[in-house]
Amino acid sequence: MNKAITYPLPTVNFNGTDRETLLKDNVRILSAIADLREAINASTFHPRDYNTYGPNPKAYDWCDFRPPYQEARDERAKHIKKINEFGEYIEQHIEHLVEENY
Repeated sequence: MNKAITYPLPTVNFNGTDRETLLKDNVRILSAIADLREAINASTFHPRDYNTYGPNPKAYDWCDFRPPYQEARDERAKHIKKINEFGEYIEQHIEHLVEENY
């Protein structure tokens, strides 16, 4: 990770949690994120499951109409981006803990 880190990372010290536990916990989180990504990729996400006209077709301004599937895709992409950002955050913790040992 070459990103500038703008938040505190854990520092191993005598009064804190040991490095092995911190690493193990963060690797477990990263593994769960990988499982989540796999589940998202394997899930069915198809336009046929989103009503083309929405719940109330008369409520739409047809000049500015965005199909519900496109809105759903955009919303999903926004959340996937956050998941990826959280994964990077956890990776930074792991890298820091490994590098701090040397």
